[in-house]
Amino acid sequence: MRTVLAAGLALACALPAWADDAPRPLRLIGEAPSAKAPAPNRFVIDATVSKGDGDFESELSGWFAVLGETPGSGSVDGSCVEKRCTLSVDLDGGKFALVGDLLEAAGATPVRFTFKEDYSEGPPQQGAATLQPIAGAIPGLEPLAPIGAIDEAELDELLMWNHQSTGFGSVDKGDPPSSFQRDALATWQAANGRPATGLIFASDIAALRAAAAADRTKARWTVLGAPAKGWSAGYPAALLPAASAGVFASADGKARLEVSVDPPLTDEGWDKLVDQLTEDRDTISGRSYTRVNDDMELRFVEKGVVTVAAYHSRKGGLARLVFTYPQADEETWALWETILQRALVVTDDLSR
Repeated sequence: MRTVLAAGLALACALPAWADDAPRPLRLIGEAPSAKAPAPNRFVIDATVSKGDGDFESELSGWFAVLGETPGSGSVDGSCVEKRCTLSVDLDGGKFALVGDLLEAAGATPVRFTFKEDYSEGPPQQGAATLQPIAGAIPGLEPLAPIGAIDEAELDELLMWNHQSTGFGSVDKGDPPSSFQRDALATWQAANGRPATGLIFASDIAALRAAAAADRTKARWTVLGAPAKGWSAGYPAALLPAASAGVFASADGKARLEVSVDPPLTDEGWDKLVDQLTEDRDTISGRSYTRVNDDMELRFVEKGVVTVAAYHSRKGGLARLVFTYPQADEETWALWETILQRALVVTDDLSR
């Protein structure tokens, strides 16, 4: 079973005043030989260190992965002050902590570990551990992908095309992959016979890109939209070959996709539309929706028909995508639900 980590990280370090605000990579492999399960013996920290509020302060965010037969993974974040460094991670079964000088380690750096087991009244495990920078391949694994090899936006899209949940809302180009995406990546890794660490390897990126490209080609994915008017979308032309004025349908007409930019709504009009879309009806089942301010995704089943929709309300218009298909054909169409929803992307410059 894959362990999901909830990590809290506080670091202290001896760093000179930051010359710029550019984040710095922090990639360390650690060993705690005397640690006993469920405490980890081997682990990887793949993070970045950013300037903090003060000249000698910095903040850290990134990923923590346990190595071994039952690897776990989770996000880390924290802060750094002066020389002393403390790292703590909430694991299934307890809290694991490291104390020592971490950020300027040029070789093997001795630290101390503590593991406090959940629901235990006994003393915590304590002992020596070692951290050192990652150079080349991690023993038993491949080399990590280079820093910046893939950003949050591309990984989000690739995971979506590889049928992994990527959360709600748009992401920014250039940002590092988020902890949510790393967790989805670990699920994909496990499903594809890879170590479920959430660490990003070059072969992972290549496999994700190849699978996404193959699916796009097979489906004859066709880009829609008007970038100058602040929107874009897309659809699988091989599966929805009948196209006319923003409506795309399957050959038998049972599956139907409609994409449009409608007149803008007032705040009151948008709230009213959301209420209408989410009101209870006896004929509806399995409804789920997510609304964040002026963006909404929706799914429900009514009278044997699945409806999947996305709405984005902006000052210049209402971007709308509605995809419907027979529930009996869910095996064919379900994999396209998230892809179609997320393919509708709008900016604040949306206009008709």
